[in-house]
Amino acid sequence: MKFKNKTWVVTAALPYANGELHIGHIRSTYLPTDVFVRYLKANNFKAFSVCGTDEHGTPILVRAIREKKSPQEVVDYYYKVIRKSLEKTGIKFDIFSRTTKRDHYEMTQQIYLRIKKEGYTYRKNVKVFYCKHDRMELPDRLIKGTCPFCGAEDQYGDGCEKCGRTYTPFQLKSPRCAICGRPPEIRERQHIFFSLSEFSEKLRKWVSSEVKLTKGVREHVLKWIEEGLNDWDISRNISWGVPIPDESEQVFYVWFDAPIGYISFTRELFESIGEDWENVWIDGKGYIIHFIGKDIIYHHVLFWPAMLMAAGFALPNEIRVRGFATLEGKKMSKTRGWYIGLEDFISIWNPDYLRFYWAYSTSESLDDGDFNFREFSEKINKILIGEVGNFLHRILVLINRGKITEINLQPEILNEAERYLKHYQNEMINNQLDVGLKIAIEMAGLGNKLLSEKEPWKDLEDPTNRTLVVTLLPIALQAIKMLEPFTPSTIKDFLTNKIGIQIDRLDLLSDKDYTRSILEKLLKSITSLGKIKPIFKKVKEEELDEAKKMLGVNRGEARNDPKER
Repeated sequence: MKFKNKTWVVTAALPYANGELHIGHIRSTYLPTDVFVRYLKANNFKAFSVCGTDEHGTPILVRAIREKKSPQEVVDYYYKVIRKSLEKTGIKFDIFSRTTKRDHYEMTQQIYLRIKKEGYTYRKNVKVFYCKHDRMELPDRLIKGTCPFCGAEDQYGDGCEKCGRTYTPFQLKSPRCAICGRPPEIRERQHIFFSLSEFSEKLRKWVSSEVKLTKGVREHVLKWIEEGLNDWDISRNISWGVPIPDESEQVFYVWFDAPIGYISFTRELFESIGEDWENVWIDGKGYIIHFIGKDIIYHHVLFWPAMLMAAGFALPNEIRVRGFATLEGKKMSKTRGWYIGLEDFISIWNPDYLRFYWAYSTSESLDDGDFNFREFSEKINKILIGEVGNFLHRILVLINRGKITEINLQPEILNEAERYLKHYQNEMINNQLDVGLKIAIEMAGLGNKLLSEKEPWKDLEDPTNRTLVVTLLPIALQAIKMLEPFTPSTIKDFLTNKIGIQIDRLDLLSDKDYTRSILEKLLKSITSLGKIKPIFKKVKEEELDEAKKMLGVNRGEARNDPKER
């Protein structure tokens, strides 16, 4: 399997510590990261998942001012909220750190000094917006107006969320203060710029042939390069952020310091476990993958690799992108109450159900996806439970009822199932997670089909029927083991606590001796079990009604989007 001898660092875009997470936030980034790393580890890859909260930037400063708190108090609170929600959803990182840590400050400043030493920064007088009413300078995220490219209204001063283009606040049409809504005045300051334009050809070559990108991303980025890259203002005159060395009263723009968290968090993790972080990030001997949403392509495929090139660091090998999430066909909005928080969802349903729903319906593409209650119910009840859960339950019940303990297997059936496994492995390592999940379901479908055709329950004393049932048991176990990266807590609980078996390998069917050893332990255990209970519980109509009642309701203060900088 490709690059299995390397150290893999898999990162998820940092959630912004300015609000709680809702069910849409995990779709593009955190769930795919978790599923993929769980898959790698199940195949004995040396893989580490890296993430943490992004805790600088203007929105946090503004929130602190409004709430009469310090910015640190704001991020301390939301770090705990976000981490708790992710953990409850089964999303586990090897490290979940913070950009306000001293290690991160040091790494950011070191990288900046490397870039500066190489001659890729310069000073330049710039015009800035200033709000006389609020008595403060207005960085790009404190300015709102109309996008100069697509005409979308109510966009921030650094980029358009609708068309994905970046720009300066002065390119916005009808600019206004994001706090009070008044037109600002113009003043002049000296800022630090990063010479992004000097990396146009290097970026073109890297994007064209060296990095693996989600379909459609390469074309977008090459078009942006062709149109011309502007040098990047990386300093801000605000009090909250990583201080710029030798610059008084200036901090780094949040999009300069945030991606450096991928490196600083890796160093923090590796130093705690005795690994060499430089082997991955400086020597380039590792394998680096970024998982992001489509709104931050420009930052991750242009700004970030240019920074790494300038500082002499290794570049990512893959950047995996997925689209936005809507709810019942409408954009999620905390202001309008049109959202379901992760904590709210988990209070009603098993979090593995949300994981399954998003994984099943989310391809690796720029396409957006919708959370629809009726579709959610159907996917859980008809597919997860009706196909996979039902197949496993039928086999366990038959073994228990027939008191089957002898191991006779039909190799032709196992060989067919093994082809599903190989197909699954190929799709998963290539990040086609939804396809991998559907192959696991198809394997369960193979077993259900054979059961329906042969009807072994009519005579469990018949040796042929007993052989079929035992042959289908490892296939059922293989199917749910393939499902485990997607629904980890349910599968682990079922295997360990319900039927008392530890399956250490994802490729259960590939080693016939291992398969036989598992069956020897398990058959005796199953025949001694009492009533066999289903692995999953169905989604009920009253649960859907309970969740729907949350929609459109003002559940307190409107919170900013965690990704919003």
